Amino acid sequence: MGASFRCIDEPEAPRDRAGSLASIVGDTRVIVCDRSAAWVWGWAQPASSLHTCVSISSRVASPVRRRLRAREAVIDDDEVVQLLGVRVTTPLRTAIDLVRHDADDRVIDIIVDALHSGDVAATALRDELRRRAGIAHQRRARERIDRAISRC
Repeated sequence: MGASFRCIDEPEAPRDRAGSLASIVGDTRVIVCDRSAAWVWGWAQPASSLHTCVSISSRVASPVRRRLRAREAVIDDDEVVQLLGVRVTTPLRTAIDLVRHDADDRVIDIIVDALHSGDVAATALRDELRRRAGIAHQRRARERIDRAISRC
């Protein structure tokens, strides 16, 4: 997915995958999210296109948002990490976004991989969803989390 090259015998880590996106993202206010963040964390194959968002409070110009097809999101500073100059949603925020928004039910496989990786705990997923009681797609998210946990 990224725009850099590595030796094939070097282990790949999230920071390496995120760093490969630096020249594509190009703006430090832009956040890699959804399936692209799942790829960064090592839970999924590269997405067909880069998934990004910007904080609704960051005031990113429309041309930048259009170029990257970045959606505006309500996102707290502690839900984003910086890896080699690229901002990425945290594993927990990535998982919550995926179970809420992703149209493909195969996203459950990604959540299972996230749970197996140790990057996300089942209790943390459930707690975070409860904490965000007013967000959209709660029911779908809860069902997907339950299905993923039942497979672990």
